[in-house]
Amino acid sequence: MLSVVAGSQAFHTARMTDDRVATTFVTDAAGFLGTELVKVLLAQGWRVLGLASSVEAAERVRRAGAIPVIGDLLEPGRWQDEAAADWVFYLPPHAGYRPWLTGKRAAVIARARLLMDAHLLDPVAAGATRRIVYVAQASYYGATGPRPITEDEPVRPSAWARRFTPALDRLDGYVVAGLPIVTAFPGWVYGDGSWFRERVIEPVMTGRRVLQVGKTGPWVSPIHVHDCARALVHLARHGEAGGRYFVVNSDSIRLYEFAETFARLANRPLRLRRVPALAASLVVDPFPTDDIRSDAVFSNIRLRGTGFRFQYPTLDHGLQQILGALHE
Repeated sequence: MLSVVAGSQAFHTARMTDDRVATTFVTDAAGFLGTELVKVLLAQGWRVLGLASSVEAAERVRRAGAIPVIGDLLEPGRWQDEAAADWVFYLPPHAGYRPWLTGKRAAVIARARLLMDAHLLDPVAAGATRRIVYVAQASYYGATGPRPITEDEPVRPSAWARRFTPALDRLDGYVVAGLPIVTAFPGWVYGDGSWFRERVIEPVMTGRRVLQVGKTGPWVSPIHVHDCARALVHLARHGEAGGRYFVVNSDSIRLYEFAETFARLANRPLRLRRVPALAASLVVDPFPTDDIRSDAVFSNIRLRGTGFRFQYPTLDHGLQQILGALHE
């Protein structure tokens, strides 16, 4: 049994009118963002079910505090019964890829995304789910230039994001059919894990070189993983069904500032391995090359308009939290 936080205000807000504790279903619950989302939901008193594709992933879900549900988005199964929860957070797993993509490989990934969407959303459509938060790639909007764009800007997908266009087009059909879907587009999500641990924390703390593409890198919109998870939960409550929301901080940064700022706050020297932007595809893995060479700057005015407030509004705030956790 999963315990809940009895007596807290958050616990009461997570109850249904029949005094039943509401349930959330989280896909990729063992992932970087998924585990943080589980913790945020648990802190607010929800009963959380987390989809896990292996025994090892199930153990990570259990350690995060959720109830693991074994299953794979690519395969129909009993997990689909559990997916008909009060809230559904759809975090598609990141399939393995390399930055040099053949047309055949892109087609396989595109078909897999459509299949995963259908396996989750079709069963949910027949239930009484109150809100579905669908997490998508912000790179779907393509290169933005250094000034922030809004969600209403015409999309110009990068080569990597173009393979997800059919899925997002089909998502509009689910919305028209009445599914209460809110689509979230996070920016560069950083924290103690995933790409940020591998590319920034570990090299800086051990004195190894940090890879830097170009002289400064593009302008990007960051978001701390905890704020990203909080924003997804906030959108489940306050987002408009059928709406799209960029989940990013207000201030954009140069890509190189992730490592530069972290090294400064950690009081460590920053050693760089500079690679010309045109040569990025030869050395960069696993990131799609377009995403580290092009500006990706987004406005959060729509998110803030729902009443969301950031706990880590700047890169300095977020990195200080990470350093504090490392030293505990």
